[in-house]
Amino acid sequence: MLVFDEGPGVGLGHRRRMEALAAELTSRGYDCALVALDATSTVAADVVVVDSYRLRADAATFARARVVGAVDDLGRDLAVDVVVDPSPGAVGAAHRRARRVLAGAAYALVSEPHSDTIEAAVDEPVARVVVTMGAADAEGVGACIADTLAQCELSSGAGLVEIRLVVGPWGASDVPCGVTQVWAPDGLGRELASASVVVTAGGVSLLESCRLGRPIVAVALADNQRQAVFGLEQEGAVIVATPQTVVGAVRSLVDDRHRRQMLSAAARSAIDGEGAARVADMLEQLAFR
Repeated sequence: MLVFDEGPGVGLGHRRRMEALAAELTSRGYDCALVALDATSTVAADVVVVDSYRLRADAATFARARVVGAVDDLGRDLAVDVVVDPSPGAVGAAHRRARRVLAGAAYALVSEPHSDTIEAAVDEPVARVVVTMGAADAEGVGACIADTLAQCELSSGAGLVEIRLVVGPWGASDVPCGVTQVWAPDGLGRELASASVVVTAGGVSLLESCRLGRPIVAVALADNQRQAVFGLEQEGAVIVATPQTVVGAVRSLVDDRHRRQMLSAAARSAIDGEGAARVADMLEQLAFR
């Protein structure tokens, strides 16, 4: 059983991570139930993996299973069978009570691209910038960034650059003039792949964008996103910006094909898409030891 948080103030990232793991386990012949948590949830199965900031996977009254795993990037030192800390640059030192620790970008839980996904060529002139600040961007940070970019009327050899804003189910719904609205309840894979440049917060969309080799401008909107954002910066895989400096960062990529190519290659190297398989391997070892 794979259980996760979602909703206002939380977004869809926890669900997306568990969907990636579920797809891998299902391909190996296991029955997987995906369950959204609430504050009173109790779960029981042979193997339970918990992806939650609100509830602790090691709470005795919460998860009952032969094997309990947790996806956790908060450093809460959970006493479970295995902790997966998928943030790039993460190490296992913060998870001392877990029997096993899988830490770092090698364990990033990102879904495989759909078979019909078409990736924009990063060596061609920039045609499209996609802005996504999470499904719970209630403060409208993404809309402000998209609005500023649209007002700049960025252009390249492909003409005026299209600015696209992902609108989440629990975020601000206003879309600025000159910005194309994107609604993707089934995942952002195709949308991210088609982007010449992605401007994203430091959640799962950041890791998905790396998997797709996108030139990325990354913004850390929360403390728990800093590890991923700055870990990827150290790998040369992203440009780090604030909402106030995003325009300059995007403009630099529009004007520099070589830099887009370098970022793309480093991003693919950092997130290779095998994280779910590696986590599934460990769950099998623990379940059948």
